[in-house]
Amino acid sequence: MAPEEESSGCEVTISMTGHYPDTRARLPGAPVIMLFGLLFALALCCNPCLAVGYLYLDTGEQPTLVAYTGGETDYYPGDTFEMTVILTNKGRDTAMQVAPRLKPGAYDPSTALGVTIRPGAGDAPVTLKSLPVVVGDIGSWDQTPVIIMGTVHQNASPGVYAIPLDVTYTYVYAIPMVGPDYSTIDLLYNGKEQTLMATFRVMSEVRPSIISERSENLVPGTQGYLAAEVVNIGYGTGTDVTLSIVPANNVTLQMVDDSVYLTWFGPGDVVPLRVRIAVKEHTSAGSYPAVLEGEYRDADGIFRTTPQVPLGITVSRGAVIDAATRNLTIGPGRKETINISFLNIGDTPAFDAQARIIGSQVLVPADDSAPLGTIAPGESKTAQFVLLAESAIAGKRYVLDSEVKYRDGLDALMLSDIMSLGVEVKQPSGLSAITSSPVILIFIAGVLVMIVYAAWKVRGRKEWKE
Repeated sequence: MAPEEESSGCEVTISMTGHYPDTRARLPGAPVIMLFGLLFALALCCNPCLAVGYLYLDTGEQPTLVAYTGGETDYYPGDTFEMTVILTNKGRDTAMQVAPRLKPGAYDPSTALGVTIRPGAGDAPVTLKSLPVVVGDIGSWDQTPVIIMGTVHQNASPGVYAIPLDVTYTYVYAIPMVGPDYSTIDLLYNGKEQTLMATFRVMSEVRPSIISERSENLVPGTQGYLAAEVVNIGYGTGTDVTLSIVPANNVTLQMVDDSVYLTWFGPGDVVPLRVRIAVKEHTSAGSYPAVLEGEYRDADGIFRTTPQVPLGITVSRGAVIDAATRNLTIGPGRKETINISFLNIGDTPAFDAQARIIGSQVLVPADDSAPLGTIAPGESKTAQFVLLAESAIAGKRYVLDSEVKYRDGLDALMLSDIMSLGVEVKQPSGLSAITSSPVILIFIAGVLVMIVYAAWKVRGRKEWKE
């Protein structure tokens, strides 16, 4: 082993390990003697620091990063979350052992430098909103929180999932001391990449979905029903379940009976839902927004609400009856048979319809009602009435009101708006004048009788002469 020398406060260590042969067998050869002489001369003549060139200290240490999630990490399908991930460096602080003559902690090889995190979804049923995050340096046993934001998929199955975090950083793996008197430090860095996992749990829940829906007699000014089939597409089972329909406009649509109660609602179960709704008068036909919402008791006995499901409440025009006949003509001073046609311009049938005319002192109906039967949308039905107009004045126009009562799809009695008809009184002319005058009709009848009698007499005389 060569001797150690000190000069200008600089430590130089020269070590060599050799194999020495047994001198009793033979003396060292000339090459070996020359090599030792050269090394000895170099040690005596050169500056000790320049003799070696640099001192290389390999730390043998590096950072150890781990991740764990803090706070609430139980989410339900459809939840938007902000997950807190704690990064911890469990690397051992070795600053004093590596560089004892430097300021303690100045170059700690266990410090992770310039840490960057890139979160990825991996196989987890989430959509992440977080971009790569530059965390900075994480020293030995330091903790740094990182927020991961995202949304759990609506159809996520219950279970434990992990979000992979791709972590990159550098660290000091060696501290070379170079230059005259070893006064210059040139750090050597290593880059490292690793994947840490942030775990979370997706919980099971009751999740209703609407298979089908239909409106029953939801027309302005009356009450009807909204009927639907609801299925549980979630993975949870609920007890003491209440499903309700909530319209966005509770003035136009008022819930009379808005919910259904279920003792049990398991995954895949299909249940009927039928609620009664009152529709405000003069409401326009169309679809009105509403939501299906619910409340249930989960497996832990905790009451939870279901995600809202949008739906539409369809309001129809209903049966709308209009008079297709608007103008009538009658003669004065006698009975007249009139025909009035009624048209259903709505979008639902009018059942058991019956027309009625409203008379006056001048126009008096012999019978004020007439059956129409069922009037389908777009269909027209005609009713016949006998009208007495003995005091009607020729050349004058009168008004005759009419209405139709019918039953809707729920057998509720409905009444149409009043329809006004114009009735014009005209003096008969031509053949109509002849047939409408009793005196003329009697005269014509008498003439016909006389002609028939004369013909009979002439024929009788001819038969007697023969």
